[in-house]
Amino acid sequence: MNNLFPDVLAIKRALPKGKTFALVGGCFDLLHVGHIHLLEYAASLGDILVVAVLSDEYAHAYKGSFRPVINQQQRATMVASVRFADFVYVSDVSPSSPDTLQLLQPDYVVFGEESRTTEKMRRRMEALTSFSPATQIRFLPRYDEEIVSTSSIIEKIRSVTS
Repeated sequence: MNNLFPDVLAIKRALPKGKTFALVGGCFDLLHVGHIHLLEYAASLGDILVVAVLSDEYAHAYKGSFRPVINQQQRATMVASVRFADFVYVSDVSPSSPDTLQLLQPDYVVFGEESRTTEKMRRRMEALTSFSPATQIRFLPRYDEEIVSTSSIIEKIRSVTS
């Protein structure tokens, strides 16, 4: 796939000048309609959508010992196949980390609405203001036609197979 890049530096080199872009990150384990909702919204904000697929190690640290279910290369390949994603890479750090923000200087960063009031988000917003002051933060409400998350899908599978 020509939109799958080895790292954030390769993304920086490939980004066309004069285009606006949004940055979003996530585990994207068991790709589902909630992920598509996020990618479609983020893509609507600018000319280009850059997606950071969190590495197996990073995802394992915050999702728990049984996650991710699908390895990072396969998850990145799945996300890269989604028409909304223009540039995809695997990341060992949060896409809102100071190093990533300083390097990319995105026009927009998208987070889930449910994270808006957390202490972690307060720290992220401080980092954004410091390292990428022109970046606009957008919060996307959770997909609400039905409750959908990778965790709920895994639970549903477990309940059927137990």
